Amino acid sequence: MRKHTGGLARDLDVIEALSVAEAFTQGGLGVARVAEITGRDKGQISRVLRTLEQSGLVDRDPKTRKFSLGHRFYSLSMRTREAHLALQSESRLAELVAQVQETAHLNVLRGGRVLTIKTVVAADAVRRSGWDGVMTNAGITASGRAMLAGLPDSEIESWWNEHALDDPMPIIKDDLPKPTEPINPKTSKRARRPARTLRVFLKQLQQVRDQGFAISEDFQPGIIDAAAPVRDASNLVVAAISVGTTRERIGDQTEPLGQMVSAAALRLSMDLGAPIVGPA
Repeated sequence: MRKHTGGLARDLDVIEALSVAEAFTQGGLGVARVAEITGRDKGQISRVLRTLEQSGLVDRDPKTRKFSLGHRFYSLSMRTREAHLALQSESRLAELVAQVQETAHLNVLRGGRVLTIKTVVAADAVRRSGWDGVMTNAGITASGRAMLAGLPDSEIESWWNEHALDDPMPIIKDDLPKPTEPINPKTSKRARRPARTLRVFLKQLQQVRDQGFAISEDFQPGIIDAAAPVRDASNLVVAAISVGTTRERIGDQTEPLGQMVSAAALRLSMDLGAPIVGPA
């Protein structure tokens, strides 16, 4: 786990440790385990956990003495912009799931990462659970590209210089769905592969602008992701709706899938007051 230096940042290491799947499946983590995950002294970790417990950010089971994320996190999270977007999106995501019979997600861009804030699960879906709260590298996901395409090239260049080399793997959670089949190189289009240079990345994003949605096979082998941008009342891109399916299921119908995702994103944008003229 990444090592921070400041006092508050060091506390965040402890909070991140309590966010891993192990903390949920084991009913919390003990001081020794948190120290092991963070690579820090047990005495120091114990003091940090006591402070966080007093603030309600961490709870401690009176029987097992294990620590877990506290109730105050839920209270605070429900007052965020992400919570508002998640609430607004639920009906539109459900409509999309009914249409495509695949799980749909609402994602936001946070620095070099895409954060999934709402998931509506299809009955017979490739992706079933474990995605809300997961952060992934924005450059290799359809959602990241859909949102970044809404920026001018100068801002994309700044983003690229800061985040292009970010770790491409998911962070925080370790219980993500596993890929089901390898990518077929004969059907994987060059424009959908991970960009190695800013010039190639800008070309990918221009394609997203031209067609109104992004298609990516880069995040999980064998999984086709389609995503489209969501805009707010200021006409700024604030989120993206995405759907993932297998190459076996989708075949060559990636464009119709992208169009359905784009239509759902348009409807949610209009719900948010985006100044869009035309049929929803």
